Amino acid sequence: MLWALWALVGWCGTPWPHRFWPHPPPPPPDPWWFTKLGGVIGGMVGGWAYDQVWPMGGNITSVAVAATAVGAFVGGALVGDVIGLVRGAGKS
Repeated sequence: MLWALWALVGWCGTPWPHRFWPHPPPPPPDPWWFTKLGGVIGGMVGGWAYDQVWPMGGNITSVAVAATAVGAFVGGALVGDVIGLVRGAGKS
């Protein structure tokens, strides 16, 4: 379940490619799901890396699990931004 939490936080940590409200639908050639999938993978890696640096140990509490979600959020946002930069999102 911890991996599923990290994947969910990575999905939520990746912003929609369009930055303004209300969000217009993406144009057909814009695969926004690609950025979200990268966010899921980045979230799982970020949560795992956070757990490796600050291990939870044998006594896993909800506070320790919530702390690993910070690593998952950072990992998901970072990978999502890198994918956006590689794809050229934000260029006019």
